[in-house]
Amino acid sequence: MTHDDDAVFEAVRARVLSGEYLDHRLGLPEDDSDGAVRCCADQGSWRTVYFRGTPEYDTALAAGRLDLPPPLRPVAEDVVNECEELLGRPLPPLLRRCYLELGDGGFGPGYGLLPLWDPENGVSVMDAFRRREGWPQEWRPMADSFLTLCDWGCGVESLIDFRNPSGGMWAIDPNSTAGDDPGVMLFPQEFTFPEWMRRWADGKLRQPQLLLGKGAGG
Repeated sequence: MTHDDDAVFEAVRARVLSGEYLDHRLGLPEDDSDGAVRCCADQGSWRTVYFRGTPEYDTALAAGRLDLPPPLRPVAEDVVNECEELLGRPLPPLLRRCYLELGDGGFGPGYGLLPLWDPENGVSVMDAFRRREGWPQEWRPMADSFLTLCDWGCGVESLIDFRNPSGGMWAIDPNSTAGDDPGVMLFPQEFTFPEWMRRWADGKLRQPQLLLGKGAGG
């Protein structure tokens, strides 16, 4: 890892240690705040959703009205090695360290980094990699170089590109494209994985959004 990678890792680790390692958290079951986003949670109950960086989140946090985020458990090194063997290449150093030392997903941008491998739920980095065969024809030449890292909801995803040693960041946004053109829905962003995680740790990362056929957001 480079010196810059070390600095980013420490920033991400500080965010994890603070307990503020997801972009949104649910309010407690008894929280009935008005004017906030609501979602259907466990056993059909409706819970308030608070988004990190908003005044509502800060108020609910200070008042103790936020549910605890799920605990993080680092992944075993043999799982990382198995993943890299399947990919035919090593993970970028910072990404590898995050999985080994911080958690097997569950923290970071959007709904958090995906776990590397989750055979029970079928929602993981490796599941997404295996499903690349179903990608549109326009994306096939790049499929073996991309790995889906996180889901933002509404079909928006962030992906890492292994052709850059540090990991270049790309995104899929199916919501803003006239005519649903697959050749446009997948687009590059202007930063690498370490820069992406640094922006998240600093509270400055936005959901990727496609505007007029050009990648935006971040």
